[in-house]
Amino acid sequence: MKATEQQLQELDGKAAAEIIESHLAALFGRLPMLCGFALQDDLEVTEVTVHTWPGYTAGEDLYEDLMQGLVDLAEERPDAALLMRGRTFARMVH
Repeated sequence: MKATEQQLQELDGKAAAEIIESHLAALFGRLPMLCGFALQDDLEVTEVTVHTWPGYTAGEDLYEDLMQGLVDLAEERPDAALLMRGRTFARMVH
């Protein structure tokens, strides 16, 4: 039995979503001060929320690390970039 094109697209979408989740978990792990960020439809970062502590000030290095993580994801999986457009991502707290 052959999979339909729609089924293949759904499976590919699920795989891309899992890769996004994996990359974002690693990104939030590397950047413990990062609470969340929002992306516009053109993938421009519109808002970055951080948790600061005494003596720490979020600067350009945090933004560069965030952007590099997103670029790495887009290069590895271009279709993932399409799924990230216009979304907000936040650290999961349990």
